[in-house]
Amino acid sequence: MSMINNSWADGGYEDRGPAPSRRVRVATTVVIILSTVVGVAWFAKVGLDQSRADCYANAPAGTTVADVTTTLRWLPPGYDCEYDQP
Repeated sequence: MSMINNSWADGGYEDRGPAPSRRVRVATTVVIILSTVVGVAWFAKVGLDQSRADCYANAPAGTTVADVTTTLRWLPPGYDCEYDQP
């Protein structure tokens, strides 16, 4: 039965000579997690706002802002647009 190598997490690299220290591994992990969070937040703000703005920009002629309804869609991420016709 083989065991999974957990040397990245348990500090096993210190016993093998030149390798990243525990502080470097922790800092790298924190940077990766923060970068992921920032990327998701950016997409949620900018990407979804652009999707909603497209609903208003592509509205049929004569449609007012009050006639446009946007509904959040999970897959694919964005908004569904509905236009009330007067």
